[in-house]
Amino acid sequence: MEENKRSKDLGWVLSANFAEGLPYAVITTLSVVMMADMGLSNTEVAAWTSLLAMPWSFKALWSPWIGNTRRWMWLMQVALAVCIAGVALSLLSSNWLTWCLIALTVGAFSSATYDISCDGFYMKALDKDAQSFFVGIRSTAYRLSMIFASGVLTTLVGLLARSNGGDLTRAWFLVMLGVAGLMLVFAFVHRMWLPRLNVVAADGARRDETDWVGAFKAFILKRDLWFILLFLLFYRLGEALLSKMTILFLKAPVETGGLGLDNAEYGLIYGTVGVGMLTIGGILGGMLVSKYGLRKCVIPLALMLNVPDLLYVWMSIVQPQSRLLIGSLVGVEQFGYGLGFTAYMVFMLQSSQGKFSTSHYAILTALMALGMNGPSMMSGLMQESLGYTQFFWAAVACTVPGMILSVILARKKTPVSEADVAQS
Repeated sequence: MEENKRSKDLGWVLSANFAEGLPYAVITTLSVVMMADMGLSNTEVAAWTSLLAMPWSFKALWSPWIGNTRRWMWLMQVALAVCIAGVALSLLSSNWLTWCLIALTVGAFSSATYDISCDGFYMKALDKDAQSFFVGIRSTAYRLSMIFASGVLTTLVGLLARSNGGDLTRAWFLVMLGVAGLMLVFAFVHRMWLPRLNVVAADGARRDETDWVGAFKAFILKRDLWFILLFLLFYRLGEALLSKMTILFLKAPVETGGLGLDNAEYGLIYGTVGVGMLTIGGILGGMLVSKYGLRKCVIPLALMLNVPDLLYVWMSIVQPQSRLLIGSLVGVEQFGYGLGFTAYMVFMLQSSQGKFSTSHYAILTALMALGMNGPSMMSGLMQESLGYTQFFWAAVACTVPGMILSVILARKKTPVSEADVAQS
């Protein structure tokens, strides 16, 4: 009986979490490539796409009002289908950027709301054993959606453009319209297929405000609050600067200092190989931290996160044209990022332990997003002022604070989580 139920749950867990990652990847990553293809400068691309990621930083603010999570899931998928179709149609307008940003902004809020409802439904529809059983599958489905968006869809844009005489606008229009159709299919399937819950959580419409006050008060009274804040903001500082610029560097023409990849090549190298190696690195990093503990692993993992950034310095100087070499170097850098990011995620989990663990984790993820999006927003302006090589050197220099914080964490006698649990 239990195996039958899990086999039924497997389908919606896979589809719901694939549908969670797809719009996020389209809005925060695929839009970087699209805006570059439409002629925006690096400064504009970095600023707009970083701003579009902000709703995920603040989604905890409206999460208490998400009640019937099943209904919210398919409604938000319909909203996302409309928004992404709006992106496609905006490309046909002379004032395309304004309409595109409006559609993407509404889509970002819809996607963040879908995240809330999808996570809530997962917690309500599955017991604790099933939640543990599906956690790896859930993560895999999300990663597959990232590969699909950054790899398959970008490659498809490149192939369509090649077959239409290099018409990138038409290629993006068709691909975005296809994504909108796919989200509409997800909405229909989930409307019919998601299990109906017998009990709607009593806190569906609104949570007790005192819980939020208590949670926030407990957070600001954390014994190691300043260290937590510094670690969240600076551990990934170098990577935050690189997040948009590596994409634009790979695609920029050789004569402007880039590597000149077209969309099909970029989709294969960065969107498929890169994301695949990122996933493998994350899995291996999790195994290492689980076996040896965070404090023993944090320095090696921080080195794996930061040292491969030097590969972009080298590529910007040499500008290699071998696609195999470029793919290998990007794969190494993304593998290191996957390893290093594991330490960051475990640190957040440990720092949120205590009476208000769920609320504190939401606050920490918001700070994580702010720590990523703030530097990313400025990265385009920095790159255009410095050039690619000097910009990558600056990003490498910005990894130093994170390394120092990693050394401090490794030498701490009492983990942050133990101090907080003791206080609560």
